[in-house]
Formats: sequence, C-alpha cells, structure tokens
Amino acid sequence: MTELTVLRLRRLASPRSPGPGLSPGRTAIALLLRAGCAALLAWIGYIHLHLWLEGYRQIPTDGPLFLVDAIAAFVLAAVLLAFSRPLAGLLAAGYTAGTLGALVISLTVGLFGFRESISASYVVESIIIEAITVLALMTWTVLVARRIQPPARQSPAAAQPSHPDRHSRAVR
Repeated sequence: MTELTVLRLRRLASPRSPGPGLSPGRTAIALLLRAGCAALLAWIGYIHLHLWLEGYRQIPTDGPLFLVDAIAAFVLAAVLLAFSRPLAGLLAAGYTAGTLGALVISLTVGLFGFRESISASYVVESIIIEAITVLALMTWTVLVARRIQPPARQSPAAAQPSHPDRHSRAVR
C-alpha cells in the first residue's frame, strides 16, 4: 500500500478526538445522525431476527444467514454508538449495502436456491429501510471524516535535524 493510503486508513480508525472542524450545531447534527443510524441498524436486526423466528430458519443456507445478519446488525449498532469513528460508519454501510444487495439478488435470480417474493413479509420495508440506512451512514461517515484534521506535513527543511551532525561541523 502506498503511504497515502495507509495514512487515510489510520485517519478513519483514529482513536484521537476529532479536530475543531464542526460548529456546535453540526456536532449536534452528527450526534443525532449517528444515533439514528444505530437505531436503523437495530431495526434491520430486528426484522431479520423476526423473520428467522417466524420460519426463515427452516430455509437451508439462507435461514442461518438471517440469524447471522440479525446479530451483525445489533453488533454494528452497538459499535457505531460506542466508537464515533468513520471506519465504524463504513463497516456498517458496507454491511447494510451487502444485505440490500442480497435481498435484490434473492428477489431477481434467487440466492442459494431460494427466491424471495416482493409480496413476502417485510420485503418492501426492508428495501426502504436499508436504502435509507446506507445513505444515512455514508452521510454521517463523510461528516465525521471531514472534521478529522490530517497531520501537518513537514517541509523538507523542517525535517532536517536541528543540530548539525559531526560531518558538517566546521573544523577550527
């Protein structure tokens, strides 16, 4: 990986507190958006757990994945609440986009031998909730990532040691 890529990944997962990039109003908006995203993730988890309990657990391969999906949603909601880092938002957005993609695949061509119907319980609601969640998570992630200040770059002159080494000393 390039140095720039590593630097960007470190910024996304940085445990340091964000810099003074947001006004108090925008900070409040970011906090409300984060709480809303966590609630949406928990809602997605609830829907998957409910469907698993109502009979989806009987479907080979897809059934156990509904339980895994529910657990992942609850865990990611907790992670998002506990860690206000852009990486948490990216992980949650990736999970939600993957869940939405799996639903679309299941509706169109089938997934692991199971084809979902648009008229099944919670299908339309899931599409709407998951699409909104992806958009909200990406919005929150961009908002938080923009307020993390990148480390100041040193000029080549500043990178030189302040004391001369033994080879550059003048001979007396």
